[in-house]
Amino acid sequence: MYYGKKNIFNPEKHQKTRNEVISYRSGAISVAFDELDGLINKTVFTRDYMGKSQGWFSQRLHNAHVCCSDVEFKPAEARLIAESFRDIARRLTGLASEIEAAADID
Repeated sequence: MYYGKKNIFNPEKHQKTRNEVISYRSGAISVAFDELDGLINKTVFTRDYMGKSQGWFSQRLHNAHVCCSDVEFKPAEARLIAESFRDIARRLTGLASEIEAAADID
């Protein structure tokens, strides 16, 4: 299921390609950040949740070739990204509940 806001010209073809890409770890992470583009600042996310630099994150996100080898997210790093997304979701849900519960002062 596509979670972004972009209008997709051919949704069926896009979904088929998306399903293939998210079947592996680095593809799923890349798709997640692509679909959240503009909503999550990768530099701040990487610093606050991963304790790393944006350059480190970008190398892994784009499967860069560094020091004679390709770099990618390790399983533990992928789990940390997933848990970080869950933390962000919990924080957003809590804030939304506070907004709904707030008394109108008009």
